[in-house]
Parts: sequence; structure tokens; C-alpha cells
Amino acid sequence: MLATFVITWRETIEAALIVGILLAYLRKIGHQHEFRYILGGALLAVLASGLFAGASSLATRFVEGIGEDLLDALILLAAVAVLTYMVVWMHHNAREIKGELLSKADQALARHQLWALGTLAFVGVFREGVETVLFLWGLVLQAGPVADISLQVIGGLVGVAVGIVMAWLFFKGFGHLDLRLFFKVTGVLLLFIAAGMLSSAGGRLIAAGLLPPLIEPFWDSSWLLSERSLFGSLVAGLFGYRSHPSLLELLLYAGYFPLVLFWLRREHHDLAQ
Repeated sequence: MLATFVITWRETIEAALIVGILLAYLRKIGHQHEFRYILGGALLAVLASGLFAGASSLATRFVEGIGEDLLDALILLAAVAVLTYMVVWMHHNAREIKGELLSKADQALARHQLWALGTLAFVGVFREGVETVLFLWGLVLQAGPVADISLQVIGGLVGVAVGIVMAWLFFKGFGHLDLRLFFKVTGVLLLFIAAGMLSSAGGRLIAAGLLPPLIEPFWDSSWLLSERSLFGSLVAGLFGYRSHPSLLELLLYAGYFPLVLFWLRREHHDLAQ
């Protein structure tokens, strides 16, 4: 539930900021009558995200023959890849997002291509929607049979609501809302979530007979903290905790962070040149 909340919270704020930046700019230059293009594009993106969720669920039925564990592993690996890329990209490009949006909005207005304003909102919100669907799917697979879907839904809805309120307060001029700190903190949390998903993908590949567990289990801490308990499920969802992991799962979890740090430093070095 907590991991679901964090993901939907962050993704909602990212989507709301895109829409908010465009609306605030149009108001500033006296083009309030063009709001309908932005709001229409955002609404279509929400609907398209829902269709994507339904279509992706149906698509899995056509590839079930490859094996449930292998399919789950592929979904988890895709979620890890997209989640990691998103965090790294936002870390290095967050400052340029507003400038790029406003530049494209100016071009659309200058060329009287008002549909392009709606396209800007649609692309931005739809991207966040697709990411959210993929991440939430990964979380459900990671939790496995202990997942409580009702709690996941509640966490997601609360995250969306809090994200919308925070974005609204930000554009109302509440200066104490430090979104840079928000993105840094949630970025770290998302990396822990991604590490847990990577470890879970390794567990699925072990179950499919494609990878060796090395040592299984490496420990058994279920007597201390079980994933079936409320606190245990929260720790498992947010930090990838497992009470009886294999050695391979632990190596994948621990090895994820040095690779991400290397990627972050490399991107920083490339930008500095």
C-alpha cells in the first residue's frame, strides 16, 4: 500500500505540474480561452491510460504459454528499467522541463496550431499514466499471493488525491512546498522499490528454472518479521524485504544500487561536458 501511494503520488504530481505549467502560462499571456485544449488533452490522456491498462491485461493472455513465472519476470524487469530511467532522467532534466514546455507552447500559439497545446498535455499525462500502470503491475507481482488488492487500490487513490492537492497548492503560491526536495526523497524511495522488483524478478526466473538460487534460502527471518503481517507487507513493498530470500535475490538487490550510482555519475559527467 505504501509503495503504491508513493508511486501514484509522484506520478500524479509530475502529470499535474505539466498541466499546471501550461495553464499558468496561458493565463499569464491572456489566453485563458485556450484552456479547453490543455484540459481536453489531459482528460484524453487519462482515458487512454485506462485503455492501456485494460489492453495490457488482455495482452498477457496471449503470451501465457511462455510460463507464468517468466512472464512475471519480464514485466518486473520492464518496470525496473522504466522506473530507473525515469528517476535518473528526472534527476538531471527536471530544471529544463518548464522551459521546454513553454517554448513548445509559444510555437503552437505563433503558428495557430492550438491542437498542439492539447498534444503537449496529452503526451505528458499519458506518459505518466503508462509509467504508473507498469509500476503498479510490478508491485502487485512483487507482492505475489500476499497482495491485498483493496489496500493497493486505496493507496493508489490516496496518492492521486494528495498529488493533485500538492500541485494545486504549489500553483497557488505556497512557497513552503519544496518540490525539489520532494522529488529527491521520492526518487530514493523509488530506487528501493525498483531494487525490490529486480530481486523479485530474479525469484521468478529461479522458479522458472532459468537461474540458479545459489543458496536457498540464505536466511529465514519470518519469525522476526513476516511479509504477511501489516508492517511486513509495507516494508516488503517499499524496500523489497523478503523473509527467506535466496542468495541470488540478495545479490541482485545489493548490486542494483552501485549500477544506478554509476549511471547517475556518468550522466552528470556527460552533462557537464
